[in-house]
Amino acid sequence: MSLLPSFLKNRHFVGLFLLLTIVSLSMAPFLQAQEASPFVINEFLANNGANLADEDKEFSDWIEILNTSTSPANLNGYFLTDDAAQLDKWAFPSIDVAGGGYLVVFASGKNRTNNPARLHTSFSLKADGEYLALVQPDGKTLVSVFDPVFPEQFRDISYGLDDTGTNYLYFTKPTPGATNGAGLLSFVEDVKFSVDHGFFDAPFDLALTSGTSNAVIRYTTNGILPTVSSGLVYSNSLRITRTTVLRVAAFLTGYKPAPVVTTSYLFLDDVIRQAQDGKAPAGWPTSWGANTVDYGMDPDVVKNPTYSGTIKEDLKTLPSFSLVLPTSALFDSTSGIYANPGQDGRAWERPCSLELINPDGKKGFQINAGIRIRGGFSRSTDNPKHAFRFFFRSDYGTSKLRYPLFGNEGTDTLDAFDLRTFQNYS
Repeated sequence: MSLLPSFLKNRHFVGLFLLLTIVSLSMAPFLQAQEASPFVINEFLANNGANLADEDKEFSDWIEILNTSTSPANLNGYFLTDDAAQLDKWAFPSIDVAGGGYLVVFASGKNRTNNPARLHTSFSLKADGEYLALVQPDGKTLVSVFDPVFPEQFRDISYGLDDTGTNYLYFTKPTPGATNGAGLLSFVEDVKFSVDHGFFDAPFDLALTSGTSNAVIRYTTNGILPTVSSGLVYSNSLRITRTTVLRVAAFLTGYKPAPVVTTSYLFLDDVIRQAQDGKAPAGWPTSWGANTVDYGMDPDVVKNPTYSGTIKEDLKTLPSFSLVLPTSALFDSTSGIYANPGQDGRAWERPCSLELINPDGKKGFQINAGIRIRGGFSRSTDNPKHAFRFFFRSDYGTSKLRYPLFGNEGTDTLDAFDLRTFQNYS
């Protein structure tokens, strides 16, 4: 058991830790010297961002106690603690819990016991894991215990007992004061890419890995998100020979999938020659609104001896954004936001990936976001191109973009930002 804290640095070992914890919990009633308690820690949330607010309108950690018996029982004299050396750290007042009923206690550090309906412990919980126990009134007998520590916890995801009352799981939909729903054993570790996004002029081999054993890695190259049943299954390294956009996730039964990561590999030989002879790339429309569109760079510039020798390096003098989403999300005649630029509002926001790629090797970013068309008169279908607005929400994974996008003089924490167009230079 003394080795377990080091294991927590790697989610790959969470399954082992959970197994040992479950054994300890299931044996606890048989080790007690007095009559077994009807109470148990049924669920807790140690990283509360927006799940349940206390009376101060603060999102404190919380612990849910369940009375497993069919008769009312009183918690008077029971203790909660986060310290194995101080089992009587915080005492419950006299409060009855109905048979099969629940009591939610905020683990806020506010130490409030005057109002039985709004109890607060004298300690809070550490999301990276710590000791937690429910102790009988003798101050010694453990009822529920996570020893030496409960596993790493995640924002607005609770941890608690399954329907059998023997196994602890993660719950993506916390249920304070109610029966726990379907849970997950743990989380699939993020997929790692052996080569970061950027500009390339020669083919290379790309390896994808996840620290979770037996996880299945799936990927797409068409902008559509991979799912547990769709996308190509990764088995060996991928040979990247041309401009390629990969959307990748990893899956394992009983585990929460790793979040989708999008990475763009840009070959400028492809960029300067895309849409040759004015033909739209496969799958892209030739027009929207009243406009006939041309995706290619002007061959009179690309092939001109004045520019042809340096044009690829010229394109790398500025950072680039790579916007990735299904083509239909932009250009579908009825639901695409680019094909219907006059529409606005949340109903016309589409999920996407946004990458900043710096040609000098400076670290950029990749973030999942929401995208809409922005502007006023520029939304007119008379214009062939439109500006974008990006929104960063927890719905997409991360609630804010944290990057000094506007240099040292601007903020490095963004809820949204715009990409403008110059309409007179279409």
